[in-house]
Amino acid sequence: MNWLNNIKIRLGKRVLDKKVNTMKRVPVLCNIGDAQHIGIIYNATEFVSFEIIRNLVKDLTLGQRKITVLGYVDSKKLIDHYLYRKGFDFFSKNELNWYSRPVSSVVDHFIREPFDLLINLSLEEYYPIQYITALSAATFKAGRYSPEDNSLDFMIDIDKEKQTMRNLHQEIMKNQDQKHESEEIEADLEKKTETELQLSFLINQLLHYLSILKK
Repeated sequence: MNWLNNIKIRLGKRVLDKKVNTMKRVPVLCNIGDAQHIGIIYNATEFVSFEIIRNLVKDLTLGQRKITVLGYVDSKKLIDHYLYRKGFDFFSKNELNWYSRPVSSVVDHFIREPFDLLINLSLEEYYPIQYITALSAATFKAGRYSPEDNSLDFMIDIDKEKQTMRNLHQEIMKNQDQKHESEEIEADLEKKTETELQLSFLINQLLHYLSILKK
């Protein structure tokens, strides 16, 4: 029933556009070193993503800094290993209305939080995540580049950056003096799933550029 899905998508975008147009938001550039309250939203459907985000939170937790994490599970049930994860909130398809708008108190609270920095780490287009990101009260928002997403203030074109990474790897492979190191790099990359590789790379790029941003 593609026609029904298309109607849902159009309606969802219309509702979101209407809400965004009523917002009076002025972005305030925030270096990650200055951010005292950081929000992270991501697609938690694959457990490997949770493991990566958990390590990221450990790296970002400094002093009085507060990190709030919200994961979306693209399933009608919340996966057991996500239950009772301290510091992490999740929502699933069961908490979406018929055109995929989140209807959850956890989501509502996340949207209202005035984060200094909101980081969207979703690798694909998910309306529930896009909805939350667009309506978030965060003063600065960053994430993956998408030509259809105008809710972010800073974006990384991951497809372009991934090609740069591959090119660099090919140059290393050509260097016979670094053959052993190249084999280790190749073996490490082969162990990673596509999701793990993309998400880790996106995080590294965002952290790098967000650390050198100046007001």
